[in-house]
Amino acid sequence: MSRRDKIVWVLGLVAVAVVFIWVLPGIASYAEIWATLRSLTTGEFALLLGLGLLAIAANGWSAVVALPGLSWFHGTQSTLCGNFLTALFPTGADLAVRFAMYRSWGFESDQVTTSIALAGIGRYLTILILPVVGTSAVLITGRGGSDEAIQLGLGLLAFALLVGVPWLLLRREDLAHRFARRLQRIVAKLAGVLRRSAPTDLEERVLRTRINVQRGVRTRAPVVVLAQLIATAASYFVLFASLRAVGLGPELLSGSEVLYAYAIGTIAGLVPITPGNIGVTELILVGVLGLGADELNAQIIAATLLFRIFVWLLPVPLGAVSFFWWRSRRAA
Repeated sequence: MSRRDKIVWVLGLVAVAVVFIWVLPGIASYAEIWATLRSLTTGEFALLLGLGLLAIAANGWSAVVALPGLSWFHGTQSTLCGNFLTALFPTGADLAVRFAMYRSWGFESDQVTTSIALAGIGRYLTILILPVVGTSAVLITGRGGSDEAIQLGLGLLAFALLVGVPWLLLRREDLAHRFARRLQRIVAKLAGVLRRSAPTDLEERVLRTRINVQRGVRTRAPVVVLAQLIATAASYFVLFASLRAVGLGPELLSGSEVLYAYAIGTIAGLVPITPGNIGVTELILVGVLGLGADELNAQIIAATLLFRIFVWLLPVPLGAVSFFWWRSRRAA
C-alpha cells in the first residue's frame, strides 16, 4: 500500500469515527437504537441471516455464469474474498486476487480476463439501471414528485451516455484502436513519472481483451446481467426485511421507496470514501429514508445497521477465512 493510500485510509477511519461518535448519536441515541434491535425476535434475525446468506450465494452464482466451468463453491469463495479485500484494502486488490484464484483453479489468462470484464460489465449495467428503476417505481406508485421526475430524466440520459460509449468501443474497431493507442501513451507517461518501465504490449492486450469480451457479450451478456440483477435483488430484500423487522410497515415506507433509497445508496457506494463506505452508506440511507418524524429515526438507523451487518459485514469474516484457506492450499 502506497503512502497516499495509507493517508486516504486513515482519513477514512477518522470519518467513520466522526459519523458513529458524533453524527448518528445526534440523529438518535444509541440507547434507542439498541432497544429497537433488542425488540427483534429470533425468527426475524434468522430471516435476515438467511437473506444475507442468499445474497452471498447469488453473488457466487453471478461469478459462475461469467466464467463457464467455475463451480458454485469456487464462485462464492472468490466473491467472498473480493468482499473481504474491498472492505480492507484499496480498490484493485480484489480483482488481482480473483485473477490469481481463477488461474490457480486451471483457467487460462484470456478466460479469466474476459470473465472479470463481463462481470464488471454486468455490475456496471445493473448499477446504471438501479436509479432508473427506483425512480420510476416511486413515480408510478405516486410517491414521487417533480424532483424524482428530473432525476429520472437525468438517469436515462446518463444511462444512454455511459452505455453508448463502451458499446461503440466494442462495435467499432477503429475507435478501439484509437482508445488502445491513447491508453498506451497515458500509461507510458505515468510510468515515466513513477520511474518505472511501461508495458510495451498494452495496446495489443487491450485489443485482444476487446475481441474476447465481444465474444462473451454475444454469448453470455444477458445471463450475466440477469445474475447481477438477481444478486442485487437479494441484497435489496435484506434492506426491505430489515425495515419491516423494526416496525416500519408499508404505510410508512413502500417497497418502491425502499428500492429508491437502495438505488441511491448503491450509486453513492461507487466512490469508497471510507473502508467499505462504513458510515457513508448509513448516512445516505438514513437521509433518503427519513420520514420527517424524529421518533422514527432510531428505527431507521437500526434497520440500516441490520442491512449493513447482513450484506456488508457478514461476508467479511467469511471472506477472510476463504482467502487464507485458499492461500494455505495454494502454498501446500
